Amino acid sequence: MNKIIPTTLTIILIFSSVIILAQGSPPGGPGGAPCWPPPCVPIDGGISILVAIGAFFGGKSFYDFLKTKH
Repeated sequence: MNKIIPTTLTIILIFSSVIILAQGSPPGGPGGAPCWPPPCVPIDGGISILVAIGAFFGGKSFYDFLKTKH
């Protein structure tokens, strides 16, 4: 049971770092495709950070839950 917690936290850390550091190329080449409707707002960076923060707090609450269970 003691190895489950570090393993789970390691997996969460790996997946959250992959989400944060993943960079994709824009569609349509280096110039990118024109967006429609005109006010284009990139939301990728903010969502990645929110997912990483959520994974961190979820892992911490899971760890605290298992800690208080004993």
